[in-house]
Amino acid sequence: MNIISVDVGTTNVKVAKVNVSKESIKIVDQVNIRVPAEKPERKAYEHNPHVLFNLISKAIKHLSSGEVDALAFTVYLFGLIHMDKHMKPLSNIITWLDERPIEVLKVLEPYRNELYLRTGCPVLHIYALPKILWFKKHKRELFEKTRYFLDAKSFIMHTFSGEIVSDLSTASGTYQLLNIHNLKWDDLALEIAGVSEDQLPNVVEGTYAATLKEGIAKELGLDSKTPVITGLYDSASMIYGLTLEKENLGVVNIGTSAMLRAITNMPVIDRPNLMRFQTYYFINRKWIGGGGISNAGVVLDYLRNLFNIELGKTEFYTWLFSEIGKKTENKGLLFIPMIYAERLPLLQTTIGGSIVGLTQEVDSIDIFKAAIEGTLFLLKRISDGLIENGVSYHKVIVGGKIAQYPPVQKMLANILNKEIIYCGIPDVSHIGNTLITLKSLKTHSDKEITYLHEEIMKNCIAIKPEIPLQKQYEHLYKRFSEILKEIYG
Repeated sequence: MNIISVDVGTTNVKVAKVNVSKESIKIVDQVNIRVPAEKPERKAYEHNPHVLFNLISKAIKHLSSGEVDALAFTVYLFGLIHMDKHMKPLSNIITWLDERPIEVLKVLEPYRNELYLRTGCPVLHIYALPKILWFKKHKRELFEKTRYFLDAKSFIMHTFSGEIVSDLSTASGTYQLLNIHNLKWDDLALEIAGVSEDQLPNVVEGTYAATLKEGIAKELGLDSKTPVITGLYDSASMIYGLTLEKENLGVVNIGTSAMLRAITNMPVIDRPNLMRFQTYYFINRKWIGGGGISNAGVVLDYLRNLFNIELGKTEFYTWLFSEIGKKTENKGLLFIPMIYAERLPLLQTTIGGSIVGLTQEVDSIDIFKAAIEGTLFLLKRISDGLIENGVSYHKVIVGGKIAQYPPVQKMLANILNKEIIYCGIPDVSHIGNTLITLKSLKTHSDKEITYLHEEIMKNCIAIKPEIPLQKQYEHLYKRFSEILKEIYG
């Protein structure tokens, strides 16, 4: 069978044609298209919904020759679009990079702890709730015309299938309006937002299958009965592809940004006075606790420009990690890499980054290395929060562009003090979409799906902590945490 997997990210639409047999899952063709940003005013970062639909359609049409048995979607979190009563867009899709809602966060401050306990979402500007409050304050006429407040997934699902649905994982991670315990829209959060439940999409499991609209099917060159699988949000789809829902595993992705999450069989919430992680719904009565770090690979790119290193990104990374691999000693340099606005709760993020321990013995490679270590220390902060709240995991599956380099894998193993599993699977969100589709359509038994997943994961390598290095990083992390608290609150 053939599945077209669509991965809608903030910067790129990635679409793949995936062939599935009883023995293997193979990506046979794929298309990546950049998504243009629209910035109609200061601090705005939006996607034009018509442009986004056209990009997705163009990519699907390119891959739709021959038999196609299903479409499956994974879409970025935190998008919000206002729709009128005729289901026509009143706004662009407001993305997580839009900083305008920061100004209304003070309105949510009295509800900070209760919202976190109910929704698993700390008070951050990235969520739909502050976006709704910002529009209510600054674009009242548009707000009052809005019949539906949709996330990016439910907008795409309606466009392709006619159904106003979002998956529970995307809804829980996007809105700050979904109760993470009963998986229903939360009455307090709705009251704060000033919206009603019927203005939001219906929420379903990620395995939910709709049917392609007849007109869209004709335009795409597909059968009108083609199933449209709702899927999960993008990182959750990646986690599904790497774990197949197995618990007691952590998952780390390190690219432009970074994230660490772990699967649990119940929603786990941190102490409200700390809020070191978020908790979102995953799939099949499982949840994922953890969080994202904005300052990862983007900091390396900043330093590359700062030091005027005239290499392309891939060539630069190859050179950099080769040089870092030669470093045999740690000079005690600490880099708190908050160059850009951070997503971490309860940290003042307007101060900027900090470097502690600069001496005449430090060179540029030491600074790059300390920046990576700083990102991994922030991930350890998330990990510590999970562990202290009873989330146990002994192995971490790691992916992402930067995680492919052995020095980073070694650092991560020793900083987290856990075995790291690296599989080198490209575009793993497409694998996640495919496995979810097989579950949804029941074309393969659970045993067959497990076999396919094991085949995908069979070439993984394991990197274990080394006690001397682990002890060094334990000392450095203690100092890092003290500085973090002193400077950033």
